[in-house]
Amino acid sequence: MGKRNIKSPCAFLDRDGTIIYDRNYLSDPAQVKLYAFSAQSIKKMRAAGFKVIVITNQSGISRGKFSLKQLDSIHKRFLGLLRQEGAKVDGLYFCPHTDEDDCDCRKPRIGMFLRAAKEHNLDLEKSFMVGDSVRDYLAGIKMGGRGILIRTGHGKSQEKKISDQEKKPTIIVRSLKEAANFIIKSLGRDL
Repeated sequence: MGKRNIKSPCAFLDRDGTIIYDRNYLSDPAQVKLYAFSAQSIKKMRAAGFKVIVITNQSGISRGKFSLKQLDSIHKRFLGLLRQEGAKVDGLYFCPHTDEDDCDCRKPRIGMFLRAAKEHNLDLEKSFMVGDSVRDYLAGIKMGGRGILIRTGHGKSQEKKISDQEKKPTIIVRSLKEAANFIIKSLGRDL
């Protein structure tokens, strides 16, 4: 049995409000700013054996707020800032659509997760989705894994919407740092 047959657990991370500050339709690479704990949290999860993949809705493209070229520049800056702090992600996927486009990739739908699982040989049942919105944690549950809501970004206001949802997050934490600690501790129990 080759190493390729062993599927990896993954920490899927939302971008805006989770790893970087949310700028509401971020269109200027100069405005990309990491939270102080982001790079260290990503490094810790990767060192613990998790793939780390960013999954982000970017409807600003369909809405005409920014172009694919601008998004590419934003992602180059984002990945560069992580690299400066010794961190990297294993993949980055984005959905350019709005809800009205009815695509299969916009969170909470799981098209991006299925694509990432195939391309990176991931075990979705042993994976987590971390983000600052109900959409994020619901996507984690829908993919067959777990969803974590964080209180950075829009998390505090999104927390009020949980009571309207049939499915609840696995846990609610203050930041990506706490989410990373929870995910790493899961290695001893579930993986």
